[in-house]
Amino acid sequence: MNRNRAIMDYWDIKLMREQLDRKLKKLSILLSPDLPDRGWVKLIRESLGMSGQELADRVGLDQSNISRLENSELSGEAKLSSLRKIAEGLNMKFVYGFVPKESLESIVRDQAQKIAKERMAKVSHTMLLEAQELSIEEKARMFDDLVQKILIEKPKRFWKK
Repeated sequence: MNRNRAIMDYWDIKLMREQLDRKLKKLSILLSPDLPDRGWVKLIRESLGMSGQELADRVGLDQSNISRLENSELSGEAKLSSLRKIAEGLNMKFVYGFVPKESLESIVRDQAQKIAKERMAKVSHTMLLEAQELSIEEKARMFDDLVQKILIEKPKRFWKK
């Protein structure tokens, strides 16, 4: 890949990541609520005072299907299409998404740093054998430069490890 093209791609993707990070940051409040012991469907249904049969009637399913769906939600095997249908029956909007634990930019930088550490370990070993060890400051600067190079050039196996 042409280096200038790689730099342009890097900055375009970085901008896209930063814009997405700003949007996703608003969702970080969703990280705290864990799945309730009874599951969201059952908890909301019961909070509305709605029986399983009443929900089944509202969504056109058998009551046994509602019970099965509530169990599959707890086991993590519920289908998105089923949850969407149940949300309609509960007069709610079904929302599906990913909420990052940290910014996308941090996730990408952390990965680049892992690769850089591996490469630095190989270089350091070779330099040590040749009695050309770098100072701590030189190593830090070299590491930062290498991370930046990896981010710009993004090797094919970037996400392999």
